[in-house]
Amino acid sequence: MRFKPKGVILGLIGGLLGAFLGLGSWALELEENTGLEWLFHQRGAIQPPDEIAIIAIDKHSADQLGLPNESEKWPRQLHAQLVTQLATAGVKSITFDMLFKTPRDPVDDHAFANAVDSANNVILFEFMKKELANGTTTDQTMTIRKRIQPIPPLVDAAAALAPFPLPKVPLKVSQFWRFAPDAGDAPTLPTTTLQLYTLAAYDDFRTLLQQVAPQHLALLPATQQIILQQKVLVPFIHQLKRLFTDHPALMATLTSAAKHPANVFQHRDLLLAFLRIYDERDSQYLNYYGPPRTITTIPFHQIIQSNSTPEYRSQLAALKGKIIFVGYSAELQWEQKDGFYSVYSRDDGLDISGVEIAATATANLLQDRAVQPLSATTHFATLLLWGLIIGIIAYQLPAIIATLSTLILVAGYSTLGLYQFSNAHLWLPLLIPLLIQAPLILFAGIIWKHLETVRERHNIHQAFSHYLPGQVVEQLSKDSSQLAPGGQLQYGVCLFTDAAQYTRLSEQMSPDALGMLMNRYYAAIFAPIHAHQGSISDVVGDAVMALWPSTKPSAELRNAACHAAIELIYAIEQFNRNNPSHQLPTRIGIHCGEILLGNVGAVGRIEYRATGDVVNTTSRIEGMNKQFGTRLLVSHDVLHDQSDFQQRPLGRFILAGKSRPIQLHELICRIDDATENQRQLCSQFATALALFQQEKWREAHTLFREIASTYNDNASHYYLNICQKFQHTPPAAPWDGTITIETK
Repeated sequence: MRFKPKGVILGLIGGLLGAFLGLGSWALELEENTGLEWLFHQRGAIQPPDEIAIIAIDKHSADQLGLPNESEKWPRQLHAQLVTQLATAGVKSITFDMLFKTPRDPVDDHAFANAVDSANNVILFEFMKKELANGTTTDQTMTIRKRIQPIPPLVDAAAALAPFPLPKVPLKVSQFWRFAPDAGDAPTLPTTTLQLYTLAAYDDFRTLLQQVAPQHLALLPATQQIILQQKVLVPFIHQLKRLFTDHPALMATLTSAAKHPANVFQHRDLLLAFLRIYDERDSQYLNYYGPPRTITTIPFHQIIQSNSTPEYRSQLAALKGKIIFVGYSAELQWEQKDGFYSVYSRDDGLDISGVEIAATATANLLQDRAVQPLSATTHFATLLLWGLIIGIIAYQLPAIIATLSTLILVAGYSTLGLYQFSNAHLWLPLLIPLLIQAPLILFAGIIWKHLETVRERHNIHQAFSHYLPGQVVEQLSKDSSQLAPGGQLQYGVCLFTDAAQYTRLSEQMSPDALGMLMNRYYAAIFAPIHAHQGSISDVVGDAVMALWPSTKPSAELRNAACHAAIELIYAIEQFNRNNPSHQLPTRIGIHCGEILLGNVGAVGRIEYRATGDVVNTTSRIEGMNKQFGTRLLVSHDVLHDQSDFQQRPLGRFILAGKSRPIQLHELICRIDDATENQRQLCSQFATALALFQQEKWREAHTLFREIASTYNDNASHYYLNICQKFQHTPPAAPWDGTITIETK
């Protein structure tokens, strides 16, 4: 097979397009909300680390302990007992994802603070509240983040305070901040918790720093005990962050030295986790372990009651050395108080809780398992290479083979993306390459080849026409398959136009001049129809049929057709002013209902058009303009629930050749454009029509005569004749006001 360079050109164009699209904010958001969610669900739940557990504040615990569902009302003596039992069990750290901002019973508050102080490993949550900044105006609103801390005794007792900012619904929680920029770059709950947990490796860190950069040692605390005893964990974290910010190469040097086999450390894994805290990225993507409660979750009451049975005591003993989070964690959606929308939000509405997100983020940092998106450069190169491969395949191979090959590549890429995500936590882009690049480039390649084939066929046709009759060449170069008649039932709004005086003009003008005139006429008619999303179905002589089709009845389509018809009247008036000697006064009818839209015809002649009673009825409605001397008539079905237009009802009629009555209206103009005379005419005519339909022929005749005289109204002249006729020969009883039209 000969290599075709145009495939490379196509691939480069598609690759560059995908690469630039893929770096756009909307594409990244789409990948995060859809592609990343697909990867999580395809991968399924994974085993969370054993080092982390959650103590759940939930309804079950409230019921077991005889407490109210609102945990804010629980005695803080219980939290003191929890901290004491966990500390006695030897847990490494205790993090409360709860805000104790309001003083309660002084005895309980004091007991809780004493327990926290004694444990010396408790991290408390501080809330970040949005407030308007002082001096702002309604034209320039600024917000600041105010940090709401726990009550003072707890602040003094805690090992550290930390915020944990998360977005609420409808934003999906996909990332977490290691340092909160809205809170002065404060370390968040996961960062602070992990730093406390990894203090066991602080001696190893100092040894490593002594080897690599000893000049920085004097600035740091001598031991981890000093950090805990002086309760300077947060300042210590800030100190290290400044160190690594001021010396960017130091992190890579320390990490490399920590991994070197020649260096022996007592807590190598903890040391590496210690260093990961200060990675240059302040935010990271969460690698969820699974649905809510995938991380080991123990109800609050089981710990409180753990001294009552051997089973509970064994459970408490199993928490030794672990990182413990305490917070709301519901089993049922209606119990939920602290839920956040995530990839694992359940169909029943249960979201993942804030404490589970904090625990997940801490576990990701500990295990180095946070989701890793591609760097901007790698992302760009991946999409460029992918586009190049698809482009070469799309142009080089026949359409069917190219399509099958592309599908195989798409399946292979999806499998590779899932494998990398599951095993290396690497997040490859999915939606841009699979749903945009692949089909777009494949389609472009097929179309490009098709256009070249068409051009080649044309050249062959032109060449062979010198040797064979044109009809024979045409038969040889085209497919002889037949189109089968048929169509689809749809709802449609149908508009008919008919130009008066066309027959006279066609007799007076030459075909060329008539053709030029009609082209200008059609341009005037088509413009408002197209402007209101209508489509031209048929043009026969001076008549035009336009359609607004839909799969179901639509008030918007009826409204659009009426606006188009009014603008069409204005356009024809302008056309006639521009062509005073060749005017084409135009009548319009509109109706709506079920139509058959599709192929109509037989062997040798097939057209795509609308058929059905609606089409025939619309033509009859247009013809009724001759009876009333009007320009624009519509059925009642069209004007139902439409309030944008000035209109008047003209009565009920059985049109020529029809058996069912239809109510007609004259559509005059938009309601805002109506003059006082037009409104008075419509009002008086409606009164006269009501008298007529009540068989009060004489009173109706008198009022129609006044209207006809005052407004020179042709429709009133029509009813004057009917009233005179019915006064002498009334319609057969019972009569419902319907007039039968005998002629088209």
